[in-house]
Amino acid sequence: MKELMTILRKEFIHILRDKVSLFLVLAIPIMLTLLFGFTISTELRNAKISVLDLSKDSQSIKLIEKITSSGYFQVISLPESEAAIDFDFKNKNVKIAIIIPTQFEASLTKEKNADIQIINDVSDLNVASILNNYMQAVLYDFIADFNENSSSDAPVEIATKMQYNPEMNSVYMFVPGIITLIMIIVTALMSSITLSREVETGSMRMLLITPVKKIYVVFGKVIPYMILSFISTIIILVISVLVFKMPIKGSLFLLLFLCIVFMFTAASFGLMISALVKTQLEAMMVTMMGLFLPTVLLSGFLFPLDNMPYFFQLLADIFPAKWFIIAIKDVMIKGSGFAELWLYMLILLGMAIVLVTISLTRIDKRR
Repeated sequence: MKELMTILRKEFIHILRDKVSLFLVLAIPIMLTLLFGFTISTELRNAKISVLDLSKDSQSIKLIEKITSSGYFQVISLPESEAAIDFDFKNKNVKIAIIIPTQFEASLTKEKNADIQIINDVSDLNVASILNNYMQAVLYDFIADFNENSSSDAPVEIATKMQYNPEMNSVYMFVPGIITLIMIIVTALMSSITLSREVETGSMRMLLITPVKKIYVVFGKVIPYMILSFISTIIILVISVLVFKMPIKGSLFLLLFLCIVFMFTAASFGLMISALVKTQLEAMMVTMMGLFLPTVLLSGFLFPLDNMPYFFQLLADIFPAKWFIIAIKDVMIKGSGFAELWLYMLILLGMAIVLVTISLTRIDKRR
């Protein structure tokens, strides 16, 4: 028994001295509880909507007020033509649009009928399905109120258009997410583990005192994993296009360049992590909890960001996966060009430059 107590005492001393591992062990349950508790939800609020009102009569105005007051939608655009709706989808992050036909009030009161068109952005299938159900419920509720007030029985015909993904194929959603996760795993995780191994074994110190420039040493370790990640990305794209019929409506060159930019950003995160930790185990744990898990939960890949508390929406902004998934969907599904994507690329490059600068400074202090 005395021997057991001695071993236990030794292990507790070791755990308490390893402050990074101790922090991770205690922080992981808290992080998981908060992230899963606040991010996993199927309810949406204040989704951005575009309304094309071709009637502009009293009933169309009441319908717009009904949509706004529902709490599910936020009308941010009142375009003048159907062509402008497509512009809103690409540039204003609108999730859904409706078209109110001409003579809307006359159709309800005289013809006892009305046709309303719903246009859904199905680049995100889960969000589109939820919002389409919300919108249909609001429209039917509006018609029920109209019939009750006017003692009539006017039905409403709802035509639904699935923008960007008419077949509602789920592959449109998971391919960008898989590409993102592969890059995070291969580039960020393997880079952080490799560099941490060099630090842990003392090899990094020996490399840094050689005549080779520090930045060459670091990127010489990282670039091979970027190449492997790029090859994996190409394989995923080929399988997606040939087997699952995933479209690439935009420029293939722009898509590949976007992937390279994201790989550089992911590698910079891996470099930053390796500069902060001392062992491979710590590097793996920090990468998985600090980068991989937020990529799954805070990128919009599986769960809509608009429904999360404002703090988590801000937190998502500091992770590159959010910007990359938005950009890659725009290229592949919407056919967007550099004019629509330059801001996302600039954000990713800015993150990478800042992280690389901090990491190299941190590595200097370890010499």
